[in-house]
Amino acid sequence: MTNHVHTIAMLRATAWARELTDEQRERVERETQDRTFAAGAVVCERGTLAAHWFGVVEGMVRVDLLAADGRSTTLSGISSGGWLGEGSLLKGELRPYSVVAVHDSRMAVMPSRTFHYLLGDSLPFCHFMIHQLNARVGQFVALAESYRMHDISARVASCLAELFNPQLNPNAEKALRISQEDVGRLAGVSRQIAHRALHELENAGLLQIRYGTVDVLDIDRLRRFARHGDDLGAPPPPQPPARAAHSTLL
Repeated sequence: MTNHVHTIAMLRATAWARELTDEQRERVERETQDRTFAAGAVVCERGTLAAHWFGVVEGMVRVDLLAADGRSTTLSGISSGGWLGEGSLLKGELRPYSVVAVHDSRMAVMPSRTFHYLLGDSLPFCHFMIHQLNARVGQFVALAESYRMHDISARVASCLAELFNPQLNPNAEKALRISQEDVGRLAGVSRQIAHRALHELENAGLLQIRYGTVDVLDIDRLRRFARHGDDLGAPPPPQPPARAAHSTLL
């Protein structure tokens, strides 16, 4: 299959791909497929055997869980430049979640055999995967903290800030093409509650709301609000070393 020019460009620009050998890079580009998904389409079904690693070339996808009573909740959102699905691939298990396109999206779909070839043959790829998994753990620790310790507005701020995680969403743009319903799904609240929280954040000067878009005006203040609630005047915390900025060390 011939890949779209944007998919090839995304593969070559990815942090781990820049350090591959020519032979490794050629194999990745040859074996990784290019697929497009319309808004609302399922990229992969819950309960299916993990057979691919997914990269978002264009657009955004969300990771959904389905409860026993039929209710669904969104765990995270991944935008262009981000990769997902490595945990289930490493464990060789059925996916415990589904992945759904938030809007029209182009995906790089890497087969399991290629993924495991890189793990066994590329030290830079292994280093990337360590930071990827560490960032993923940090993301869910922050999510649990926001549910237990902060109010709804801080929870919404936390979910939006995670869309700018430099490891998990390296190419995020400050104009997020995301509906208030999807913001609510990310934060685990209704669209109406998400609407009120977004307006509180807008009134605080952290973002601007447009139809189908949230413009983040100050990502650093948004992260501070997510951590401290209404303590916007608190001094910023010390900055971690450059390497640690890409992941939360546990």
